[in-house]
Amino acid sequence: MVAHRPETAHAGGPEPASALDGINPEQHRILAYASAIGPEFDFTLLATAMGIDEEVLSEEVERLVHLGLLRERPGGERFAFVEEAARARIYRSLTESRLRVLHRKIAEVLERTHPDPPPEVLAELGRHYFLGKVPSKSYEYNRRAAELARSQDAPDVAAHHLQRALLDLVALGGDRRRERAELAEALGDLAYSTGDFSAADRSYREALELLGNDEPPLRARLLLARAEIAREGLNVDRAVEGALAAQELFEEAGDRIGVAQTFRLLGRLEFQRGAYREALEESMRALDQLAPGEAPRFLGRLSIDIGNSFALLGQEVRPVAIEWYERAVARLREAGDWTELARAYHNLGVAVGETHPQDGLDYLERAREAAERAHDPRSTGRALLSGVEMRLALGDLEEASRDNEQAGRLLARLGDDLGNEQVAVNRGRMAEKRGQWDEAEQAYAHAADMCRRLKLPADQAEVEFYLARLRHKTRDREGARRAYRAAAELGLPTVRPHLASAFEDLGRQLDEPSSSQDPPESAADRPPRRGDD
Repeated sequence: MVAHRPETAHAGGPEPASALDGINPEQHRILAYASAIGPEFDFTLLATAMGIDEEVLSEEVERLVHLGLLRERPGGERFAFVEEAARARIYRSLTESRLRVLHRKIAEVLERTHPDPPPEVLAELGRHYFLGKVPSKSYEYNRRAAELARSQDAPDVAAHHLQRALLDLVALGGDRRRERAELAEALGDLAYSTGDFSAADRSYREALELLGNDEPPLRARLLLARAEIAREGLNVDRAVEGALAAQELFEEAGDRIGVAQTFRLLGRLEFQRGAYREALEESMRALDQLAPGEAPRFLGRLSIDIGNSFALLGQEVRPVAIEWYERAVARLREAGDWTELARAYHNLGVAVGETHPQDGLDYLERAREAAERAHDPRSTGRALLSGVEMRLALGDLEEASRDNEQAGRLLARLGDDLGNEQVAVNRGRMAEKRGQWDEAEQAYAHAADMCRRLKLPADQAEVEFYLARLRHKTRDREGARRAYRAAAELGLPTVRPHLASAFEDLGRQLDEPSSSQDPPESAADRPPRRGDD
């Protein structure tokens, strides 16, 4: 090793780009290897990959430092290109065959010197073997790097490694449809975890096309995954069809957990249409499929659904809902399932915030933290949205409006129709509190139209009730009666039991033309207590 390596180029030295024109062939060879390693490189790795004496290399590297092309990092074992443009120019000047040789040699040195590679080396092994066109090695290391990235909450990095692994399978040839389908499934799971449902559905569809009629257990998982996306997109018919098709395959394979997953999805669909008792029954069927201590991650997710049903079956069973949410939090935190942990904290916050709004906001903050760790902007937006009611209960109208609009911008970019409907409801409620009757009427009417289009009868019933209450305040009695009848036909007391008393009070007032009393607002001012289903 050289005794003295300046940390930076001498002041006033040549510009890196122009300095490249004056280097000799050996220096170009050094920079070629270095550019393939990356913007920074380890001196020992460079020497070993090149097969060059370290003293000779150190002298040439020192000259390149003086030329302003490289700089030494503290410690003397690592160097970096002064400018990325110079590294890119060297790298682009190399032929494909030369690059293949360089990357392969670098990968082989890394593999010899790191038989049990740490995370940063694992990713580099995947990169160099991929660019070195050694598909068997590249596939192995990129799969491992993807799993590691996913466990470290880096879904974009994991997806990058999986895309490389997919290309490796094509390069390896042969019948690798199952392996390619499994990779497509993994890519779909990553996209789903970040709220990119369209990308997830594409990946699942590609996997199903690869399989044809083969591999029933894998096909069942993919059908169920697509059914879950259909549920998120409010396509109930497609979701039910996919769930039942998956259930048949799971039953044929004797897969109890798979069958439980289909019962869970069918329960979520019942919940979505406001049939909370039926939703609870489906969830309990799912629970019956599990042995004690089996599938803790799935059990955590199912616990959220059971809590959701209890939360909307009346105030008397709300403590039971909270217990199920707390169980979900414990199981999902232990499993490291940040996406579902965000949902558990979210719904726990909604349930607790009913009577203790500040505590509810604290849980919603934890929901956002988990969502950010999962890189899930949809859950972040929905947690903001659910905090609006609690801020209103605390008298923070301006903060409630701020959170609602922030959530609206976020969910609009994601195409989240369910969230956008709640944004419109909140706008109506806040306009009503400010006495802005026209703005409130427009917001509620827009929300009701969305509910009809999205086939959300429970949500529509609640919005129609808000419209009836508002019109009664503004002395539009005929309009109030129309909205009241619409809410009644949709079964508001059943689908929104927390509003039943206020709904009955409003009905009595509408039947008394001489009454000018405004309906009570304490109970009716609550938003849909759906949580994040």
